[in-house]
Amino acid sequence: MSVVVIHRGSSWQDRGRKYRVLVDGGQRAEIGNDETVQVPVTPGEHMLRLQIDWCRSRDLPVDIRHGEILRLECKPNAWPLLMLLYITIWRNKYISLDTVTS
Repeated sequence: MSVVVIHRGSSWQDRGRKYRVLVDGGQRAEIGNDETVQVPVTPGEHMLRLQIDWCRSRDLPVDIRHGEILRLECKPNAWPLLMLLYITIWRNKYISLDTVTS
């Protein structure tokens, strides 16, 4: 098995809410403010996404090898002055989801 490790930093936006972690369209975990989750996945190609209500991250395609640990970081993109745009027009960019480079 392989593992996807997602860290969500501390932020005042969505502080009391959890993001759903979707792998290939199915929910596999939830991640709260300042939490880290580990999601076991089979080796191969997968599509990852985080979602809260109707807002979400972009789809992140990954190709993970056997025994690999893929580290990702997420956070809300929305700033107070742009919140209305992020929950309507830019709702597919509401959450930032990026790989962590060491």
